[in-house]
Amino acid sequence: MLMGGYRIMGQSANRQGSFQEKPPDLWRMEINPTISLYGVPLTANLLLSSEQSGLRQDINAFSISLDPEAVKRIVTARAYRALNEYARSEGGELLDKYDDVQDSLAKYDPEKLKQLEQYKQLQNLRDVANGDLTGYGDLMQQMGFMSDVESVMAALPTIGVGALFPTFTQLTVNGVRLDGGSAEWNPGLFYVHVAGGKTQRPLLRLDTARVDSGVFANFDNSSFGRLMYAGRIGIGRRDGAHLIFNGVYTIDDASSLTLGDTNTALTPQKNMLMGLDFKSELIPGIWTLEGEGAVTLTVSDQNAPKFSTDAVPDILLGLVDSSASAYFDWAVTGSTQIDIRSTGTRFRASTRRVGPGYRALGVPNLRTDVFRYDARIDQSFWLRQFSVGLFFRRDQDNLLPWKRSTTTITSLGATMGLNIRKYPYLRLSYAPYAQINNDPDPLLQIDNNITVLTAATGYNYRIGDLSANTTVNAGSQASKTINGIADYAVLTINANQSVSMTFPLTLSAGAGYISQKSTGSPDNVIYTVDGSANYGVFDFLNLSGGLTLAFDDTFGTRTGFFFGLGAALGEYANIDIRAERNLFNERLNPPVYGGTYQETILRASISRSW
Repeated sequence: MLMGGYRIMGQSANRQGSFQEKPPDLWRMEINPTISLYGVPLTANLLLSSEQSGLRQDINAFSISLDPEAVKRIVTARAYRALNEYARSEGGELLDKYDDVQDSLAKYDPEKLKQLEQYKQLQNLRDVANGDLTGYGDLMQQMGFMSDVESVMAALPTIGVGALFPTFTQLTVNGVRLDGGSAEWNPGLFYVHVAGGKTQRPLLRLDTARVDSGVFANFDNSSFGRLMYAGRIGIGRRDGAHLIFNGVYTIDDASSLTLGDTNTALTPQKNMLMGLDFKSELIPGIWTLEGEGAVTLTVSDQNAPKFSTDAVPDILLGLVDSSASAYFDWAVTGSTQIDIRSTGTRFRASTRRVGPGYRALGVPNLRTDVFRYDARIDQSFWLRQFSVGLFFRRDQDNLLPWKRSTTTITSLGATMGLNIRKYPYLRLSYAPYAQINNDPDPLLQIDNNITVLTAATGYNYRIGDLSANTTVNAGSQASKTINGIADYAVLTINANQSVSMTFPLTLSAGAGYISQKSTGSPDNVIYTVDGSANYGVFDFLNLSGGLTLAFDDTFGTRTGFFFGLGAALGEYANIDIRAERNLFNERLNPPVYGGTYQETILRASISRSW
């Protein structure tokens, strides 16, 4: 059995986007086939792009993996389809009355009771076990949803080689590209996951910037070659209740790049991380508790001077090579969630503390020096037609403290939703936000208060034989700053109308109003108008077009229009072509700052899933 998909996309434009490195002309190709030979699933992933460049890390990628998860997805899909069909049948009406009819069926119709119990277990697999087939293999085989070969394959480890993106936890490994290998296995209550390879290649990049009359150059966007080795081992299920130990070792190859002593702050690093994460299902399907803790030991410069002291154990000096640039810190997260479907109640609370010296080189862009706690509760009433929600969040930095001031951010708010059948829906949100610091210098103090209000309503209805939809959205954002030096207010109102004809034509139109006021800038009002049409031809061809106008009483006008074509070529390809023309006439901003310009963009893609 062969399945998967492909997509080839290309773009051509007459100019590069303002403040972008993305080239005006580019192409990308993705192919993701999965072949199943006698139940053995092998998946390949290929990405090629003209954006590949020696000035940045790799974009092109290829990987191949043995993916037992594909078998599990196929089996659960079969089971869920059968469950849905059974629930609509006469026997399926007994699923919610199981406790009441169990004894009578045991006496008068044991076969029907056996069938009901099997589908009751499938319901538990979907709602409580979240599709985890552990403990349900025999049931899947008895009901004919899983073959003997699929049963064996589902128990094998997941193995991948090439460009991979392994995920451990949010504090250890998450989102980093790894060119190497990975193996993950979770048979029964035992769990293990190991991964290793290259996370970045050596890159020498000299950037220049002009500030006033001076030209500055630096190598800060260069990179040393970096290797990472990571592992997890523990008990339990990866997506269920578990207790897992994590370890990550990351090191830069100091000899992979030669830099001078000036024009850069880049240094070769080494990082060691150890952590523990857990998840407990206090009430399966209803109440969960999970958390994670980790410590890191980092050498920020492998070329820094070495030292020796009797005050520090030799084992620790050995770990950091006695480097004077070594430091350590810790991080912890925790959360709990309650989901009571019968009452429409959802509650979630979480906290996280990430120290300023915590470094996890397997988590790109991890925010450090933050202590946060938040909570949210949502409750629905009246057969889920009315819902309300409350939320709260607080952030604080300068945990050591090592900066001259501490910044605190507090946000709270409420939401409401009204979705009465056969009537327009209504959604409201109120969210005030405060940011304040305690800097002793009045010129550096921050005291910002922002209030955000949003409202949305809409309705689907019929006008004779026509289908219509009307939506109205409104939003207000106002900011009050210390001494009023950066106050601003924005009011936005948008209305949209669409109509679908009895023949394959859909028309849409919209109008908008935006009012902006800001300290130090002229007030301005923007009126927007847009319209589009979509027409189907011969059941395989789709034509579309649209126009957008924006009239700004201060900065100028903006006009844009597009034409599109979509076609389905049988079982081989879906084609999508779109041409855009945008005209920006700015009175105040020069072209170098994104002001007046004209651009033409042509995009085309061909794709298919099978």
